[in-house]
Amino acid sequence: MENVSDMSRVSRPDSVGDVRNMFDRIAPTYDKLNGVLSLGINRLWERRLVRNLPKVASGLCLDVCTGTGALVPRLSPHYRGVVAVDISTEMLSRGRKRCQALPQTAWIESDAQDMPFADESFDVISVSYGVRNLPSPETGLREMCRVCLPGGTIGVLEFGQPTNKMWSSLYQWYSKNVIPRVGAYISGDGGAYHYLPRTAAAFPCGTEFEELLKKTGWVPRKTISLCGGIAYIYIADKPA
Repeated sequence: MENVSDMSRVSRPDSVGDVRNMFDRIAPTYDKLNGVLSLGINRLWERRLVRNLPKVASGLCLDVCTGTGALVPRLSPHYRGVVAVDISTEMLSRGRKRCQALPQTAWIESDAQDMPFADESFDVISVSYGVRNLPSPETGLREMCRVCLPGGTIGVLEFGQPTNKMWSSLYQWYSKNVIPRVGAYISGDGGAYHYLPRTAAAFPCGTEFEELLKKTGWVPRKTISLCGGIAYIYIADKPA
């Protein structure tokens, strides 16, 4: 397994263990750093993702790669129940504490590429900032399609790359210079905050991600560029 410095130089995780260990380490400061590094914009993006998901009062929602459960309080009012899945024990522990007033939520420690659910179990699936951290994003998206009901919907919030050259240059500078330094200062884990911007820079976005959705059984319905392409929301359906 790679050590912290090795992880800082790669743009794809080699194993589930790599991902689990990294997120366990940064869990205590994860929410704080997300807010600081995005200047709070990440919360606006999360609200917009939830607004674009179908609301099914009698249905179930699966929040994959839930982390500390940031989406769960926004999702919970719209479904009979929410199941939150993550590979990191420490992240889930913080999610449970955050959402302890939401009894209709179940917290499951699981690899998103091999989840312990029956076929066609969920009406809606959400995943924020998680697909790019899977060793095989294609496997993960196929697994999400497997557990989604026919006619159900997935909403993905993921980082991308700006298309405007000047904005792209500025964002790349910020990602390479500011994020690792601030991340190391607050979390004490410089390797993780070198690695995370690398995954965003190397991950397919826009039409390329739409093609990945199609390849894994989904039908893209809406793609929303956020802040000039820094992030994207993808809404796709499973054929009925």
